[in-house]
Amino acid sequence: MSIELLTLVMISALLLALSLGHPLAFTLGGVAMIFTYFIWGPNGLYMAAATAFSQATNEILLAVPLFVFMGIILEKSGVAEDLYDMMYRSFGFLKGGLAIGTIAICTIFAAMAGISAVATVTMGLIALPSMLKRGYDKHLAVGSIAAGGALGILIPPSVTMILYALLARESVGKLFLGGVAPGLLLAALYV
Repeated sequence: MSIELLTLVMISALLLALSLGHPLAFTLGGVAMIFTYFIWGPNGLYMAAATAFSQATNEILLAVPLFVFMGIILEKSGVAEDLYDMMYRSFGFLKGGLAIGTIAICTIFAAMAGISAVATVTMGLIALPSMLKRGYDKHLAVGSIAAGGALGILIPPSVTMILYALLARESVGKLFLGGVAPGLLLAALYV
C-alpha cells in the first residue's frame, strides 16, 4: 500500500471515529494501534509498548505531571488569588497599576506552574473580572493577561524547556539558565 493511500485511509478512519463521538485520545490511540498492527504486525505493537514504557520511566519527563499538579494546587488553594490581591495593593495606586500587577503576577505564576496555559487560564479567571469591574478596557485586560501568561514558556522551570532538552539531548540546567534573563527582560518591557 502506498504512503499516500495509507495516509488517506488513516485520516478517513480518524474522522469517522471522531464523527461517531469517540473521545479524541482513544480515537488517536486506537487508529494508530490498528494501523501499526496492519503495517508491521504484532512486532510493531511490541515495539510501541516498549517505547511507551521507556518514555514513561524517563526521569526528565517525570517533571511534567508534577508541574501540572503544582499548578492545580496553586489554583485550588487560593494562592493565586492572594498573590493577585497583593499585587493590586502594591501597584493599584499607579495609573495602569492593575495591568502592571497582572503582568507581574502572571510572570510569577507562570514560573511557579511551569506551563503557560495554566497561568493564563488561572489569571484570566481571577484578574479579568477584577480589571473589568475597575473600568479597564477589555483589550488591555486580556492583553496583559495573555502577555504575562505567555512568559511561562521562557521563565524556568518550564515544561517546554524540559521537553526540548529531552528531544534535543541538551542540558535542562543550561536551558533554564538561558531562559531567566530573556524572560525577566520581557516581563520588565511589558510593564
